[in-house]
Amino acid sequence: MNPSRRRALQLLGLTGFSALAGRTAWLQVVQGPGLADKARAERTLTWTNVALRGNICGRDGTILATSSVSFDIGVNQRMVAQWEDKVEQDNPTTGLPETVVVGHGPAAAADKLAPILGVDAAELGAKMVGDSTYAVIAEAVPPDTWRQIKALGIRGVEPDQRVRRTYPAGYVAGNVVGLTAEGEGRVLEGTAGIESTQDDWLRGVNGSGSMEVGRTGAQIPSGRVTETASTPGATVTLTLDPDLQVLAQQAIDKVVTAQGAEWGCCVVMEPSTGKVLVMADSRAVDPGDPTASAGRDLGARCVEAVFEPGSVGKVVTFAAALEEGAVTPEETWTVPYSWTSANGQTFIDSHPHGVERLTTAQVLAESSNVGTVQIGERVADDVRHAYMERFGWGARSGIELPGESAGLLTPPSKWDDRTRYTTMFGQGIAGTALQSAQVLATVANNGVRVAPRVIDSWTAADGTVTRQAQPEGVRVMSEATAKTLTDMLVGVTQEGGTAEEASIDGYLVAGKTGTTEIISEDATVASFVGFTPAHDPAIAAAVIVNKPSGIFGGVVAAPVFRTIALATLHKLGIAPDPSVMATSKAHKDAQAAPVDRHGASAPSGRGE
Repeated sequence: MNPSRRRALQLLGLTGFSALAGRTAWLQVVQGPGLADKARAERTLTWTNVALRGNICGRDGTILATSSVSFDIGVNQRMVAQWEDKVEQDNPTTGLPETVVVGHGPAAAADKLAPILGVDAAELGAKMVGDSTYAVIAEAVPPDTWRQIKALGIRGVEPDQRVRRTYPAGYVAGNVVGLTAEGEGRVLEGTAGIESTQDDWLRGVNGSGSMEVGRTGAQIPSGRVTETASTPGATVTLTLDPDLQVLAQQAIDKVVTAQGAEWGCCVVMEPSTGKVLVMADSRAVDPGDPTASAGRDLGARCVEAVFEPGSVGKVVTFAAALEEGAVTPEETWTVPYSWTSANGQTFIDSHPHGVERLTTAQVLAESSNVGTVQIGERVADDVRHAYMERFGWGARSGIELPGESAGLLTPPSKWDDRTRYTTMFGQGIAGTALQSAQVLATVANNGVRVAPRVIDSWTAADGTVTRQAQPEGVRVMSEATAKTLTDMLVGVTQEGGTAEEASIDGYLVAGKTGTTEIISEDATVASFVGFTPAHDPAIAAAVIVNKPSGIFGGVVAAPVFRTIALATLHKLGIAPDPSVMATSKAHKDAQAAPVDRHGASAPSGRGE
């Protein structure tokens, strides 16, 4: 070969080799990692380890809401159609092992899956036929069941991990616990109640995982596998007592049914701590089946529904008058059935009576409207309004529930000639059951208002416990005034008072009835709010019944208070006081009583 041609060929070969080597080096060194990552990504299966939502528990540890991981099982119908069920067996002729196809497609897959899922194989097979890349064939499958399905190795059968919320206690405190719904990424989100306000605590942190798979979807033994565990949400422990909650809900449902009322609710709290032990609604919702309840029954009426407190509002008027030194308990008043103010406004008591001489304490015990407005006149409007605010009217308490109403409290500058007086006995203002309970709890707590709360603590996944801070109290009146008012409120539940039905043998009860007319509907709101034991209060409670057939709070609501309060005292281990000889109304059934226009017994009070 010509030397020149040889050198040319050598040079050409060297150039080609250099180019090839350079290209190889470029692919391996420069583009190699990126190409490898791309290839790995194409064969990597990723998933999310969904975090469990935290539990919601009662004060005794009873689980009211919890979460569990389950799987929806779907199929890629195209892949299942090509699947073959193969087994290893010995060849009868050669005696050597061989792979034999014993079935294929949806029918064979269904035969294997049906016994595990507990369904009919033919019906299951029908669901697996089609052109969908994901058709659900089973929902809410437990993890153990999914592991059995996965072990079959049926190509095209795919899991969809879900976290589902369950409510083991059913309707118990359902209106407080609240509801959830699936949000973005199928993460559960709170939509009502504690589930909503405590969503940040209850939500966990999702984890993730990945692994390399081959064309058939099987894991590559030497492939990369990563796994990051999820972190469950915190457990929220409520102040509610589930046993008492059940009893209260049943008692409220019973009186609502018996009275043909629109709704009822009850709240029980500790005056000194603000902890709410009971928050019960009639027709309580089961969070596990909210569609079974009407929309109007889904919220917590104790903090959402507003009504005129009626004579419960007299407690604020008497507190202001006593604290300001405008009256004394022993001072006497001339109380006719009808009384007209200097500005021409006429007021009457609930029952006709002659002109009476009543002490301040008797005016409160008999709930006389006429006596109350005379007492209220002793206190300036702006001063009385300030006491209403200090007791909590017109402001949200801050309890950890959504939708709390502040009620309605207008300034004195907007009161007309009549409203100036009606606010003295709880009309022309509006509040919630919780606000009513808070008024009597303030008296019970020696004149200090403590904000109510329904959460006791939060427990993180690592066991760290965060306690709810004790609210700082607000002094509303002096301890001396609170004790004087307490003695006067005890008279309400004694013989001759408007709420004998609230008395409890062995315990002194202090309280106030309320009956407010809903003039536009020819109906009333009946209530009783009280605390016990009166001189060492453990609980304060409010019972509200909206639009009962009976009129008076002393007849409609007071007996419910007695039932719930007695059960609560027993649960708290508070023994009766042997020196207290409270007379049970049950022992006086033979005594005659006035009858209201609906035929129900009415108390002897003057202005419920």
